[in-house]
Amino acid sequence: MKKYINLNTVIAVIVLISLITYVIFRSTEMVGFIEKVILYITILGTIPTLYNIALSTYKKQFGVDLIALVAIISTIVIGEHIAGGIILLMLSGGESLEKYAEGQAKSALENLLRFAPTKAHRVKNKSGNITEPAENVDFEDITVQEINVGDTLMIKRGEVTPVDGVVVSGISSIDESMITGEPMPREVKTGSKIWSGSINTIDIIYIKTTTNHEQSTFSSIIRLVEKAQEKKAPAVRLANKFSLIFTFITFVIAGIAWFIDPKLVVAVLVVATPCPLILAAPIAFIAGMSRSAKKGIIVKHGGVFENITKAHSFFFDKTGTLTFGTPKVKEIIILNNAPAGENNLSEDKILALSASIEQFSTHILSESVVAYANEKKLDLFIPEKFEETIGKGISGTIKTGDTEIKVRDGSGSYLQSVDIEISDEAKSIEKQAKDNGEMAVYIAINNTASAIIIFEDKIRTDIASILAKIKETGSEIVLVTGDTVERAEKIGHELGFSKIVASCLPEHKMDLVQQYELEGKKVVMVGDGVNDAPAIGRATVGIALGYHGSTTSTDTADAIITSDDTAKVLELTEISQKTMRIAFESIFIGMGLSVIAMIFALLGYIRPISGAILQEVIDVLVILNALRALRD
Repeated sequence: MKKYINLNTVIAVIVLISLITYVIFRSTEMVGFIEKVILYITILGTIPTLYNIALSTYKKQFGVDLIALVAIISTIVIGEHIAGGIILLMLSGGESLEKYAEGQAKSALENLLRFAPTKAHRVKNKSGNITEPAENVDFEDITVQEINVGDTLMIKRGEVTPVDGVVVSGISSIDESMITGEPMPREVKTGSKIWSGSINTIDIIYIKTTTNHEQSTFSSIIRLVEKAQEKKAPAVRLANKFSLIFTFITFVIAGIAWFIDPKLVVAVLVVATPCPLILAAPIAFIAGMSRSAKKGIIVKHGGVFENITKAHSFFFDKTGTLTFGTPKVKEIIILNNAPAGENNLSEDKILALSASIEQFSTHILSESVVAYANEKKLDLFIPEKFEETIGKGISGTIKTGDTEIKVRDGSGSYLQSVDIEISDEAKSIEKQAKDNGEMAVYIAINNTASAIIIFEDKIRTDIASILAKIKETGSEIVLVTGDTVERAEKIGHELGFSKIVASCLPEHKMDLVQQYELEGKKVVMVGDGVNDAPAIGRATVGIALGYHGSTTSTDTADAIITSDDTAKVLELTEISQKTMRIAFESIFIGMGLSVIAMIFALLGYIRPISGAILQEVIDVLVILNALRALRD
């Protein structure tokens, strides 16, 4: 709660306490003193509003606070101090609620910086020809700021690569999901390029640096997030959009009152205070935020609802947003030359043999194979002579009764390296899998390539219908992904995207968002990874899937979906539409009732203090209507 306590909150609390004190002691001798205290509090409490109005006028911005200020000054001039205090209470209280509705996001860079490496292992041998075991390599620990282009760095297992570079020795697998968003690990060996921010997952590698720390990809993402937040346009206060017409009506009626009887002007201005306008949207937004939270959607500020209803385009990341983000076994294809005879190699038997050796590997694809076997409740074996060749494949011997079965899982090049022939049929299946954006792994049984496991990153259930409903709102849907053109187009066309942009690095996604917004198009960006953070931060509305916990994407986002459910994007769209409809209804109800009250004040039926009380009744009606946003 501490972050929601501001000057308006303090003023509202002080005024409320003074008014309650007045009600309690109004029949005592202290009433005169209390009225003076309320007068001073009202004068002091109005100073921030006066300052804000002067600042807005200087910036050529116009808001409804001007009416409230004129009304408060009028009550002070004619001695209606209690009425002035009530107006100030509703003004400061409304603005405080508005701040609460907006909320405040924590620093967007906190979690990103937590992943950033601070030290590096620089090899003292400048040649870069690393052939010795790690324990024999002479290296020094330095800060990342000390890294120079051309240095040779040792990257241990589990470490984040501090700068961009090229592998000069070692074979491993790297997780690039923080940079590209893609879950599939990439095998690297001598000559492979590697981005900073990539995590080395298997074995030690050595890289020759091609950038320093400041120029690295990871540092660029941090700068992009900062840049995105700086350029993001502030939300326009909804009440101010109706301020001109409401102020015009108010001053016209007040002008008429002046010519009839100057004493009527104060009563007109009191009932014309824009508290219903100030309260209507924040209360509706708070109700909408509460309703969203019950659905597992955290909305950080009320501007989300308005901007979503006006969105021209919804940008979707692919991996982890449209798909589940982890490779799963799609199918096992038994090859025609598989030795099905004596070993009875059914699909389940092949899967059990493969999972038996895969269960001892930490590779992400190995985990998928074992998980698939467990789903099918297959019995696994304990292999003998288990061996893993980093970045290529694994092998093991399995005994079933008196039979020994040699099992190898891996790439085509891995099998060929041990003189196992790959048939044209197998090569064709592998090529088709790659064309479909899938990954193929061979299974060899007793020196024969017997089957191929096809892995896919599955599309989420019902995502096509969700996207279709978003399109029905009149919004364009755009796929922006770091994946290859082939994979992106396969999924994009299947799901009916209006536009497909592939091979997007973080800066490309943000640039595309910026390009749209420079054309006056409001963009909603939906993503889940660090690589999406700059675009999420720059978009009119950034929505992050936060089921992995607090990340840079969730910090920069305007709304967070706490579950692994992209369908919540559609729910948020529907909640936004209802919330905005109720907010507008509440504003028009407040304005309508205020105009009616002004007419009665003009006719002399309402005195200033009675008008202040009547205005509170209108406020209550507006609040009750706005709270309808809580209901489904």
